[in-house]
Amino acid sequence: MSFRIPDEKLIELASLFLETKDVKDNDWTECCFVFEFGEGHVSNSGYLYDGDEVTPAIASIECYPVLLGYKLLELRELIYSECGHKFIQLLFQMENKTKRFKIDFEFDDPKRWAITPCNMFEMRERLKPVFDKE
Repeated sequence: MSFRIPDEKLIELASLFLETKDVKDNDWTECCFVFEFGEGHVSNSGYLYDGDEVTPAIASIECYPVLLGYKLLELRELIYSECGHKFIQLLFQMENKTKRFKIDFEFDDPKRWAITPCNMFEMRERLKPVFDKE
């Protein structure tokens, strides 16, 4: 499966993540958010990492709570128009100091990044961003 996302769209999304309430209101060195897309809804959960501290977080912009979800739905439709598949999960990871970020997609397995009470400690470690030192 192959598709191209315009750089401007990626930069816009990363900028929106920086505007979310939990990201703005907390100290963090890395963050991750998992978005799940269902029929007519978008949900998310994630973590802010600061050394050994891990804080649960959600990605919502205070004055525009549905804006980020709406932009991600637009991205989902863009990718669908190019490759004929809709992703069911999106993983966003960012490093605060450099603002480097990664976005990954899951098209088939709804449990790949699902955060549940049974796996939340495992997932917070598994989802912690690792950026190669350059």
